[in-house]
Amino acid sequence: MNSVLRAYSLYNPKVGYCQGMTSVAGMFLMLMPAEQAFWCLVSIMNKYLTGYFSDGLLAVQLDGRVMENLTADINPEIGSFLKGHGIEPVHYSIEWFLCVYTRTLPWDTVLRIWDMFLCEGVKVLIKTGVALLLLAFDDKNVRKRCNGFEKALSYFKSIKYQKSY
Repeated sequence: MNSVLRAYSLYNPKVGYCQGMTSVAGMFLMLMPAEQAFWCLVSIMNKYLTGYFSDGLLAVQLDGRVMENLTADINPEIGSFLKGHGIEPVHYSIEWFLCVYTRTLPWDTVLRIWDMFLCEGVKVLIKTGVALLLLAFDDKNVRKRCNGFEKALSYFKSIKYQKSY
């Protein structure tokens, strides 16, 4: 993995290396040899994740706001709950988007998301994020128990999105 990430930082010194790249490169290395993983990383960074690893993570922040607005449009109660507790997209979407969900979801789900991501682009990351927010906070009782920023964010980050067998 080190060689792939080092090669990328030399290939694109403007972007260099960011911690989130490790998960993406690691996923590629699980599926292919190092040289192919490097070129896949280059392609993904150039085509889909442009601006995601820039100073200030502006593209991530913008897409996080889109996700926040879509969530509020679909379920205004959840949107109000998140805003009312000061939970901003930056608190949860950076890991999701930079790692393209490789650190959040079960492997089979990650592969399905990646299939859609490669076909449809970044909007899949946003749609997945909206689905996770709706899944996490759809229950009114959950929202009542999460009566503060720390409790709500702690609950949200503690959810394990694993399949039940």
